[in-house]
Amino acid sequence: MTAPMAPMSPMPPITDRLRDRIRTNGPIPFAVFMDEALYGEGGYYRRDDMPIGEEGDFVTGSSFSPLFGRATARLLRRLDAVLGGPADFLEAGAGTGAHLANVAATLLDRETEAPGRRLLGWDRIIRPLPEGVARIADLAEIPAGGITGMIFSYELFDALPVHRLIGRADPAGGLGEVWVDLDDAGAFTWREGELSDPALADLLGGATLQPGQVADLAPGWRPLYAELARRLDRGLLVTCDYGYPRDRLLDARVRQHGTLAAYTRHRVHRNPFVKIAEQDLTAHVDLTALIETGEAEGLTTLALTRQSFWLAACGLFADLQDAPLEQRRAAIALLDGEGMGEDIRVLVQARGITAEGLFDIELPAAR
Repeated sequence: MTAPMAPMSPMPPITDRLRDRIRTNGPIPFAVFMDEALYGEGGYYRRDDMPIGEEGDFVTGSSFSPLFGRATARLLRRLDAVLGGPADFLEAGAGTGAHLANVAATLLDRETEAPGRRLLGWDRIIRPLPEGVARIADLAEIPAGGITGMIFSYELFDALPVHRLIGRADPAGGLGEVWVDLDDAGAFTWREGELSDPALADLLGGATLQPGQVADLAPGWRPLYAELARRLDRGLLVTCDYGYPRDRLLDARVRQHGTLAAYTRHRVHRNPFVKIAEQDLTAHVDLTALIETGEAEGLTTLALTRQSFWLAACGLFADLQDAPLEQRRAAIALLDGEGMGEDIRVLVQARGITAEGLFDIELPAAR
């Protein structure tokens, strides 16, 4: 008689797993800590009740107002004319699917002339997607040049795990890394050491850090952006995220301590060692790295602008007049020059098309 199998023991909480790893193997790069806290078993983004929205920890602009989705849908219809057929739409990092739902609802409500359009959603974490949207479980499912239309992301890159690089005061202008360790009481703490991988120095793109200056940089930015770029046959690659061109991102006068931030209940602070797996962790993106990667893949840069200009260019104002008051108020938040409208940058790159016929206004460059 076969003995019954013993039940599997539940995986220990993230904090216990991280402590055990450090006790066993020594300090870990912050990228390892961040990846586990956000994406590991029981991690922040694996929660069933994603805390996004006014009642959660943070708001994403693309899901905050249905008018954002309508503006995206309007741009898709304009792409139809430019491409000579229905434009595909792939949202990378679809999250809860709120933006996709608004895009799909707008197209179904107003459009009957573009049958065959594909609406696709991909995310590292599998979640329900709106009706009419096909799930992409792995980007490898899409062949090179498999998208003719638009690939879109919103706050995808700022959630990729970062290493914390630090400038050193030695005569050669050396570079170190800030690791995660445990203090005598078993609490997480910072520990400066050598680079966990010499290749991390390449993330600076030839820039240097002042002694004591910290830069939070993700090795995953370029590879993921290149993956998306390769899948675009003709159309637009649109990336909305917190970030700056490299010279501003690494400006020691204003960013001596890096850009790592934690969000909980719409409040931002700088301590990633509290509320582990219960708070969001982000860092601003090196937009120069994305621009260079896209251009190396054959894309043309059309604009690097602010969210407020992007939405105006896509025709958001056309929907404001007849929108309900609550939607108008939410849309104003998207355009706010002291909030998301200013802080979110929009990188627009293209393959095989120009900006002609796509936008209501000329998109200005942003610094």
